[in-house]
Amino acid sequence: MPRACLEDQKLPHTHGGAWRRVQVFSVNRMATKNVIADLIKGEKLNGNHSHVWHKKIKSMLNEQELEEHLTKEMVAPTDAQPLRDHTAYQKWNQKDRSAHYTLWNSLQNDLIGQFDKLPTCKTLCDQLKFSFGGTSTTRLRSLVIKFEEYTKDPKHTMNEHLRVMSNMIGKLREVGHARTDEQQVRAVIRSLPVSWANMKQILTHSENIKNFYDVSQHVILEAETRDADKAITYGAQEGSRNANGKRGRQSWKGEASTSVPKEGKNAQTLGGSRNAKGKR
Repeated sequence: MPRACLEDQKLPHTHGGAWRRVQVFSVNRMATKNVIADLIKGEKLNGNHSHVWHKKIKSMLNEQELEEHLTKEMVAPTDAQPLRDHTAYQKWNQKDRSAHYTLWNSLQNDLIGQFDKLPTCKTLCDQLKFSFGGTSTTRLRSLVIKFEEYTKDPKHTMNEHLRVMSNMIGKLREVGHARTDEQQVRAVIRSLPVSWANMKQILTHSENIKNFYDVSQHVILEAETRDADKAITYGAQEGSRNANGKRGRQSWKGEASTSVPKEGKNAQTLGGSRNAKGKR
């Protein structure tokens, strides 16, 4: 680390323990900045995924110990207030500028110009929520209908199907329309294939199924049982085909071997009869 960094920290060379703590802090801070840069590069706000974006920003600011700047502001002290208030405000303002930069830099380029006049992290966050955080009635209705009418895609495994439903439940919760445990269970049962008609009845009347986790465990176990039964049936059918094929080949070989002596015997008999006629 450069000597300038030592001078900024005001630590003498002899204070090895303190110096090591500064080194660790600097390395951790650099690693955090690198992670933040990578995350922001891959997921900038464009107005279409505000809930996901907000979660990532909140997580990043929490890692920097700046999350409170999303919801809190500090009023600048007046000249009449004591020095400690001015010192505290300067420290807060420095952190707020860092949080504001992270938030501002996470916007798509075409959005930056619309929000570059907002001075604090909280004012910027509030304006972004107002502009993009709301869920239109049309989109909300679309989410609800999709969840209520969703059925298993034949290409999906049961685990994949349940993961899709879990994601839909999460999206509805994010927009303030969380489904009750009973609604979640009914939706999962309704989404199962037609071939699961008997199992649907069992799941519907089971007293042990209380929530999404319970019904998921029952469904996964049933799917694994069905897959195992299919594998056993397929193996038995293949074995039967192989056995029938072997018997067919053996039968063909047997007929071929018995036909040769018969022809030889007939040939001898005919030959013998000719010889007898010749002698006469």
